[in-house]
Amino acid sequence: MGEQLIPLAHIVRVMSQESLDETIKFRAGPLKEAATELDSVHLGGINISELAREGLTQMLRRTMTDDDKIAIYERYSAGDLSEDAARVLLGEEFDLLQEDIDAFREATADDTSDYLV
Repeated sequence: MGEQLIPLAHIVRVMSQESLDETIKFRAGPLKEAATELDSVHLGGINISELAREGLTQMLRRTMTDDDKIAIYERYSAGDLSEDAARVLLGEEFDLLQEDIDAFREATADDTSDYLV
């Protein structure tokens, strides 16, 4: 029950720090009260941790620009970022980027001498 939801303003502030701890900490205030109340009235309760993870994942993805996505994939490709973290940030786009890169590599490897005039 002591789990908390993460407000957007705090996500942005925390994400701008140089490193994150294993646990992201913040002041939940009304969010904790709202989550606790919903947990008490919802049949079977709610999984506040799962809501927080999903919410943070969605907010991280929403804040990224196309340039950020490219930079994230490049860091993954260079071995500076785990595949799990890259997939959290890129979601379905991770596989799409990989497919695009594979298709580009395949196209550049094709023999184009038949097309020369």
